[in-house]
Amino acid sequence: MNAAHHPAPRPRARLYQLGALIVTATAVTAVLVAVLTAGSTSQLAPGKPVPGARQTLALLAGIPQHGIALGDPRAPVTLVEFGDLQCPTCAQFATGALPAIVTRYVRSGRVLLVYRGLDLIGADSRRAAQMAAALAQQDRLWQFVELAYRNQGLENSGYVTDTYLQALAAAIPGVNLGRALAARSSPAARAQLAEARALARQAHVSSTPAFELSRPGQPPRRFSPPGIDAASFSHALDAALAGA
Repeated sequence: MNAAHHPAPRPRARLYQLGALIVTATAVTAVLVAVLTAGSTSQLAPGKPVPGARQTLALLAGIPQHGIALGDPRAPVTLVEFGDLQCPTCAQFATGALPAIVTRYVRSGRVLLVYRGLDLIGADSRRAAQMAAALAQQDRLWQFVELAYRNQGLENSGYVTDTYLQALAAAIPGVNLGRALAARSSPAARAQLAEARALARQAHVSSTPAFELSRPGQPPRRFSPPGIDAASFSHALDAALAGA
């Protein structure tokens, strides 16, 4: 009997090939996740160099801080940022546009920056915001915020550990680390974060970063820049400084 025709093995071979592709894709995904999560955040520890610390400290050196505010409190224009320390777009603003804003407007005393920390994304956002609020009590919030954005991990991956927070805070000269860790749940820190949430609701902020501009004696107004590069902010800041 002629048994030359056996069609079954071909579908089975295709199943084997599909299974191999699935296994390969899973392996590639696992490798990518491992690579992404094995960055600077997993290597941070108190006493070790923190990526971006030198640039951050140089950028903010000599500029007065008062709680959540950076710059001269008598500045004619205030720029408020509602930010989430897990937000990738906030990190792009912090590393892209903010240095030019600080150099051109804040250091000269013309613009006051205010940071309102939110926890829209998740638990890592909340832990980071609590530490920022604690460091605001030592007038070191802005250094911490910048370092957190420069060393941002994957959203809600659990990267905001006590080790991570201590590493960033310890890289800031003058920080009392023990006091900062204890102050994370203090009434002052809770009140600061509650005020940020209340103001965000009042301004209908549902995503970050969001911005407000104000002048003395005038209510703040929402400002939606066309981009998050420095040029997108310069026109609005120049107009506000000119009284427009």
